[in-house]
Amino acid sequence: MYNWYHFGPYLHECVLPSSIIDTLSIEGMRVKDKNNTYNHELAGHLKNQYLYPIEVQEWFYTAFTPNLKEFREGHCKYHGLEQLDVDLQPVDLWVNYMKSGDYNPPHTHGGDYSFVIFLDVPKELEKEMNEFEGTASKPGHLLFKYGQTADPNWATTELPLVPKTGMCYIFPALLEHSVIPFKSNVTRVSVSGNIQIANKRDLPRKYF
Repeated sequence: MYNWYHFGPYLHECVLPSSIIDTLSIEGMRVKDKNNTYNHELAGHLKNQYLYPIEVQEWFYTAFTPNLKEFREGHCKYHGLEQLDVDLQPVDLWVNYMKSGDYNPPHTHGGDYSFVIFLDVPKELEKEMNEFEGTASKPGHLLFKYGQTADPNWATTELPLVPKTGMCYIFPALLEHSVIPFKSNVTRVSVSGNIQIANKRDLPRKYF
């Protein structure tokens, strides 16, 4: 008989309803047509990154509130924290149209919490992943990394995830992550945003 312990950052995975995915997709095409580029604020090597207008952001964060509450509940449970009242304030919201050769280098975000939502993941990417023969992360992977490199493998420091349509990942903004490029002639659509805790002065530092 034995026991084991996990530690490190809390990474939250959930599936969003089609109503949110569909609306973000429609509004994403509208903002793309207006060419409201957000490239100058982002780390990604992508040409097509667009900031949603305020009214869309307000609608989304209202609809996204239950998921943020679930994230906070899981975060506190994971770290053994009391469920204190946290005032979460949206910072921004943008859509990414990732094409062949595009990628996101290892980076972190501003604010306190961040998320990525996958609106459309073409099936061709699954085929490209399955045919990849290398030992590194596969084409199109969302890769999270925490801690120093461990060789020999005495610690797991990387978590590669396979994006799927409708999936959402919420994580601490300082958790380093990257997006591996792919070669398929398709466009993968995702949405990202940042959230900050507005009432930090009233909370012990360990709660954020």
